[in-house]
Amino acid sequence: MWYPGHINKAKRKIKEYLKAVDTVLIVLDARAPFATTAFERNIFTGKNILYVLNKADLANKKYTKLWMEKIKETSPVISFSKAESVNKIKGFINSHSKKKLGETRVLIAGVPNVGKSTIINKFSGRKLAKTGMAPGITRGLQWINLGSVKLLDTPGILYSKLFNKDVAAKLLLIGSLPVESIDKYDIITRAYEIFKVELNLDKTFEEFLEEYGKKRGFISKGGNIDFERTKNNLFKAISEGKFGFFTYDKEVALWMQE
Repeated sequence: MWYPGHINKAKRKIKEYLKAVDTVLIVLDARAPFATTAFERNIFTGKNILYVLNKADLANKKYTKLWMEKIKETSPVISFSKAESVNKIKGFINSHSKKKLGETRVLIAGVPNVGKSTIINKFSGRKLAKTGMAPGITRGLQWINLGSVKLLDTPGILYSKLFNKDVAAKLLLIGSLPVESIDKYDIITRAYEIFKVELNLDKTFEEFLEEYGKKRGFISKGGNIDFERTKNNLFKAISEGKFGFFTYDKEVALWMQE
């Protein structure tokens, strides 16, 4: 399973820097709120935590509402798809954080490609952090000055081993795991099985992939589809919402198993 060395290094650094912060923003993907908790959240115990359901505009609104209600039972949470969400984050920080030496220190965390950098840029009103559709854009910890708030941006973090195939498959569907580096074919096919339910497809993965590749002209020498190119393009399109806006985590009761 894909697990760059910088993630382990980042985890060690996060534990060191936690002493300096009061508040933690944990960013989740609204399409897979449970799957995007696939990191050691217990390291944030004792801190003021705000969960941010990001990319709500790519999710099924009905399930986003259900997840908001469920998470709210145990933790503060907001949905981040509108401009006013920035003010909600600022309000939480102002009411829960203590100023030290004239500034408030906040840490933002989440799995790869969950949209932390986008939130930072909207928070600041300018482009301070690099953004992209691929995981691994942010590779090291960095303090970002936002006036009276000092925000610690962190790289996407994951469990070193994702034992649950469904979790790994959902992370693939939302773009938090790069498909080209997944060496277990059963995770890729499981991701397709989850995805095809949303479109009521009756094709096998191989049948759908061949049809998709032919339509886009991904043909290699010999007239066969270029399997790797087609597979990579397909999962990129899915993660960008090109097929529709879906929620892959539908069992909100899973939140109680965190």
